[in-house]
Amino acid sequence: SIQNIQARKIQSLNGKWNYIIDPYENGFYDYRHQPYDQSKTATGGFFDDKEQKDKSELIEYNFDGSPQMNVPGDWNSQAEKLELYEGTIWLRKKFNAQPEKGKRYLIYFGAVNYEAHVYLNGKKLGVHKGGFTPFQFDVTGKLKPGNNSIVVKADNVRKPDEIPTVNTDWWNYGGITRDVYLAELPEHYISDYKNSNFKI
Repeated sequence: SIQNIQARKIQSLNGKWNYIIDPYENGFYDYRHQPYDQSKTATGGFFDDKEQKDKSELIEYNFDGSPQMNVPGDWNSQAEKLELYEGTIWLRKKFNAQPEKGKRYLIYFGAVNYEAHVYLNGKKLGVHKGGFTPFQFDVTGKLKPGNNSIVVKADNVRKPDEIPTVNTDWWNYGGITRDVYLAELPEHYISDYKNSNFKI
């Protein structure tokens, strides 16, 4: 991931995020247990972030009417009902952007525990596994002038071949546990650097 993110031109996406608890992952899988984001239309999941305009629309979720949690922060300590929860929670943040030509834009996550599927304006940006490492997605050309919606499917279910394993001796936190930024960069930039002092 990009180094020294806080020295770049950034817009914080921290703060209150709406969330929906989804223990059966109804917002991710269709009735055939196929991911909505891998269907022909790549739509139908909670990541669409749609609002029901009339009763004929079968939209069974509502981010605007859902509770909020603080980001960064684990969900376990923010609501009593989530203290021991392991599974999927969808988190949504609306933000304003004014992208400029000749600039590059990244959405940067300091950490999400454990598996994160990230969507911008209903389009999938990618997946990241690992609750302690930063990651980012290039959103150049994907940001809209004005209001944008970012949705994260965070899943902290323990698995035998991942960290933490099924049997573990530490608390299995879930959520967006570190900072989230929208970074504006020049079209060409240095993403990483290393200073090596050596003598000849």
